[in-house]
Amino acid sequence: MRNDNKNNDGEGGIATRMTNPGIIDRLEQDIQDYLHEFGFRIERECNDDNDVDYQTPLKDTAVIYIPTLPYSYSVNTTDEGTPTIITNTQSISGPVGTLHLHIQNESLLPTIGPLLRTLLRLAVHIPPQSLRAILYCDFVLDPLHKLSKMSALQQREHLEQQEEIAARKMVNAVHMLVRNSMGSALCLDVAIVLPCYWRRRKSDGGADVDDGRKSLPISKLAVKQAMEGNCDACYPSIHLEERVDNEIVFSSCDNGIDSGSYPSSIRLTVSTRMCTVRHQPLLFRWVSQIGSDHSVDATETVHSILPLQTGLDDHKVPLIVACIEKPGNLHRILMLCYQYRPRFTSVLSNLIVVMPDDGERSGLKQLFQEAIDHFCRSILNQDGTYVQDSDEGCISTLSYEGDAVSLIRSRLQHEQDGRTSSTPQEPSIIGIDLHPNALTLSGSDYACQAQAALVNANAIIFGYESTGIPQNIDEILNSWVQIPSRSSINLVAAMSIIFDVMMNTL
Repeated sequence: MRNDNKNNDGEGGIATRMTNPGIIDRLEQDIQDYLHEFGFRIERECNDDNDVDYQTPLKDTAVIYIPTLPYSYSVNTTDEGTPTIITNTQSISGPVGTLHLHIQNESLLPTIGPLLRTLLRLAVHIPPQSLRAILYCDFVLDPLHKLSKMSALQQREHLEQQEEIAARKMVNAVHMLVRNSMGSALCLDVAIVLPCYWRRRKSDGGADVDDGRKSLPISKLAVKQAMEGNCDACYPSIHLEERVDNEIVFSSCDNGIDSGSYPSSIRLTVSTRMCTVRHQPLLFRWVSQIGSDHSVDATETVHSILPLQTGLDDHKVPLIVACIEKPGNLHRILMLCYQYRPRFTSVLSNLIVVMPDDGERSGLKQLFQEAIDHFCRSILNQDGTYVQDSDEGCISTLSYEGDAVSLIRSRLQHEQDGRTSSTPQEPSIIGIDLHPNALTLSGSDYACQAQAALVNANAIIFGYESTGIPQNIDEILNSWVQIPSRSSINLVAAMSIIFDVMMNTL
């Protein structure tokens, strides 16, 4: 991705050239679905005029035009009782909410991408550019951590370019953040407070002296120059702010970034990869409360907040069915279930992982099983709850899609048989889906009909990220609950929000 200097800040907004085909396709779909009404545009670039097919759009290159504050947009509504379409012009002069994210480690910056993508989708009634996200890089980069392995010549060259190397590392981290957000980070008002870096000095022999290193702020100019030198990672719409004497200094910029508190703001810390998962419920509540009489304390940093006790205890945890396409996505789901274990020990054992049918059913199940085994050894083994080669070590059940319905019914029947009541009752099987008949969760009031349905459910079904709930499983559902969003959010984010509704951890 690189800056299109011809239209950098013109009437059409800030232009950024995209070179990643996956992100281009995703942004094109998002703009078509909901971003176009806020002034976002994307244009596929065509071949050179000298080419025979110069009017043919290039598959891997496009320019996205990002509106800047202040700006206006039009909303079309239909007058009640008449077919008349009324156009209302809305003006946005500044942010209506600010998310402050304090990032504790360099490796965690790219993990913010999915969090920002979920934020964009959850903020159903909020113009994207009026949501500000300030990312504080509260860590120190080490541009020369491999210095001892270099030759004397390489050491001298790198010691002369320490800030430039640190700036390039920062640009790569920002690029990974944008890529992991599938371009959604470009649709919000994002500012990044740059970190410091360790600057080493040369000893008399020309080598590095560790006890002589000093922490210095990375300059905004150095990072901008590194961005301009990387045609795939230049993002002019992202504001860069620097520190002076290790203090944050917000300079003047187009959007008036400053360090003050806004009427609706929230401050969160990201110290592990799971923080971005556990923060999803807070974002859901926060964006639901923007503009309402409720407010979220700007200093709130807890992982999970629920205003009212749900009454759910460990014996009532429903069967959790998660449809997962890739084994790589399984670890965070297992970790999410694991983190509820101090209060709800049966969450992991109540988890059924549904996999796509893979024809001959050869290697897919093995990959999923290996992911579970690795989780058992690396996580459960630490607290002594995992016993290898023992039935007690089984934490969840794997099932192919075609076998899932019979397994779900069998588990629910086993639960029914264990009840003291002799009157059989039809089990409540809820699908989490954007369904026409779905009950809608309220982020500003968890004590709603949807929450009551979830607390009393016997089974909760989460569909695949790409295709939703499989048809054979959908046929056994008797209720649906939806998380209000512009379009579907990723599986682990949906599970985190639903778990938070059901299982208050305060």
